[in-house]
Amino acid sequence: MRKLFYTSILTILASVTGCTEVITVEKEFEPVDNTGYTLIEADLETLLIENEDRLWPEDAYIGVYGSEQGENERYTIKDAGAGLKSATFYGPLVKGNIAAYYPYDPTYIGNADGMPVVLESEQEFFEDNSMLTQFLTYTPRAYGYMQNGKIGFVYPNGVLHITIETIETLNINSITISSASSKIAGLGIVRDGGVTELTDTATDTVTLSCGEGVLSRNGDGFTDFYMVLVPGTYEDLEISLGIVGEKSFVRSLPPMEIKRVSADEFVVASVAIKPTGGPADFIDTPVEFE
Repeated sequence: MRKLFYTSILTILASVTGCTEVITVEKEFEPVDNTGYTLIEADLETLLIENEDRLWPEDAYIGVYGSEQGENERYTIKDAGAGLKSATFYGPLVKGNIAAYYPYDPTYIGNADGMPVVLESEQEFFEDNSMLTQFLTYTPRAYGYMQNGKIGFVYPNGVLHITIETIETLNINSITISSASSKIAGLGIVRDGGVTELTDTATDTVTLSCGEGVLSRNGDGFTDFYMVLVPGTYEDLEISLGIVGEKSFVRSLPPMEIKRVSADEFVVASVAIKPTGGPADFIDTPVEFE
């Protein structure tokens, strides 16, 4: 039987970052039988994919679950849907409440009542230092439920942008965000409506590892650090900086809202650590939130 090669191309939008980068992952799939299939319409408008016009590629596959029938069924796009924001997909029969995710992964395990998602509590600072590389690395899928005959996909995570605007250049080897009252990473369930409910096994800390250290200054500016977090309104977050050769620096963050990432409205929360005077005042550095 002829095999198709599916290339998942996630393009980092030029309108957001000022440049275009492509992450490519190849997976080998058998063709979907187009007899005895059902049709599902799926909307792409909120996703970061393929091109800045956010149009479905011709080799798109989604995974589909039904509450009464159907388990991780692979649906493929109809030819007429390629290049559109809203396209029709076909695949094996599913019944009941319907949930889906994108892109398709044969190893993914979910169900129509709740789609599991894991946000890693140990994240890595990447050399290219791109916000969307960080986001897409720790947000490999988007999820959606059938509403009014159509599936609209959403991402389960948001992003926090951090700068350390001190007079002295610091060598940062880790940044940790923690909460005394909220789970902010780990295993969660994406429910109908796009809300992520974290489970009892989730953690109240997320750490960005910077290896042997990343300088807080970058030329004339400051280094951008990005952490992927579960969306929510947080009242009691703390930030802890691991500094090479120095004691850890801990500060409380102001109340903030981490919004869900969407290509329609790419809103990122941002915090800046700023000095009040000379280097000796670093211990009294305030934290500002935008």
